[in-house]
Amino acid sequence: MYRFISLILSSLLFGSSALDFKIGVITEAGNLNSSLIDVAFARRVNYNWRVLQGHTLSYVHVNVSSCSSHQAVRTVCSESGLSGLIGVGSCSLLDEVSSLSKSLQLPLIALPTGLCDSARLSKDMTIVGSHSSENIVAAAATVLTSDSIVSSVAVFFDGLQSTTVLQSLQSSLSSAGVSSLTFRVDDTVNASVTPDLVHHLKRLVKKKVFKLLLFASPRNALSVLRLAREAAVMQQNYFWLVLDTGLSKADVLSVTPANANVALLRGSVFTECTAAVMDVFPQCQTDWLRTLDARFVDAVEAMAKALNDSLLDPGFSPGNASCAPLRHWTSGSTVLNRLMSISDYDTQRGLISFNSLTRHFSSQRV
Repeated sequence: MYRFISLILSSLLFGSSALDFKIGVITEAGNLNSSLIDVAFARRVNYNWRVLQGHTLSYVHVNVSSCSSHQAVRTVCSESGLSGLIGVGSCSLLDEVSSLSKSLQLPLIALPTGLCDSARLSKDMTIVGSHSSENIVAAAATVLTSDSIVSSVAVFFDGLQSTTVLQSLQSSLSSAGVSSLTFRVDDTVNASVTPDLVHHLKRLVKKKVFKLLLFASPRNALSVLRLAREAAVMQQNYFWLVLDTGLSKADVLSVTPANANVALLRGSVFTECTAAVMDVFPQCQTDWLRTLDARFVDAVEAMAKALNDSLLDPGFSPGNASCAPLRHWTSGSTVLNRLMSISDYDTQRGLISFNSLTRHFSSQRV
């Protein structure tokens, strides 16, 4: 009944003409499959009457190379009529896009591929569409310090991770009486990891450091795991904890021995192959599914729901923001408020809720 009434009100407010809401999807270095973007918009919104009733959701895809955040901003600025942004990428890219979203008053759902400083990112017009880095780090520290005899942990990270998050991790370990040995993984294009990393790994064998934490870009993380296997730091007496930065379980298993103790700490994924899951993940293989992919589909549906709900607000107008001349979207804050009011929204893959304390979306089962 509510959907029927809202559809009538929408028709009264905007006449018989259907609206097309355009979303800017910003990705970095191809970190999101373009076919998934197509499927998410088409099957979960435009073919799904319950999400966006009588209107459509289109997108413009801006994919930039690493360290090209300024290019992303320039390209987004060349578009007109945007009604929201979904950004998938590094902390630096999302920082730039977040600043643009504030200037244009466009709601942004950010999906970091690294561990970013939540306080820095989740503010103004930006909501983070995944679990907070602080919660992930706290969970990692709990796992690593659960053994009372552990005195030190080796930590491998790259430049795409927030130094604030690294310091928070070290503080948590220190408060539990555990020291941390940090190793910066090279994130340059020409070298996957630091040239002397194998040497450092072999020294860990002599130092009897048996617990190791890794958070780096997928390319660098997999390189570290390959070198760890080469340096014999994946025997059964070693425990590796890998934090999710866009990795699938199958990615990790592909570079580790069968008897290695390696765990991937990430958000939950679907447990049942429902029709809503098969819509976007037809193979329904949880080993290959990345949390990042599931969260992106959630973000698309959340944005569509917020836009649909905003149609009922007095004074709502379609997106008209522009960079030159600078003009912000007068209804952007309305859509943001609708995003922040989402609670237990059932996508038929799981429930999405906005956490007002962390300004993050949390998803159950997905």
